[in-house]
Amino acid sequence: MTFTCPISSEIMKDPVILCDGHTYERAFIQMWLDSGKNTSPNTNMDLKNKILIENKLLKTAITEYQQKK
Repeated sequence: MTFTCPISSEIMKDPVILCDGHTYERAFIQMWLDSGKNTSPNTNMDLKNKILIENKLLKTAITEYQQKK
């Protein structure tokens, strides 16, 4: 499991899932979508929607990982 955002390469604080099945940092994927892009940053395929779903499981895993460091 990776904790880094594929757009920013930084550890995510607020991970969300996009309809492409990939998880991104909310702020970075929101900027991507707000810029008018209608394709996945990972696959370059057209997005069916721009709904972002909180990835609670990953957020919990990142929190636990950071607390152990």
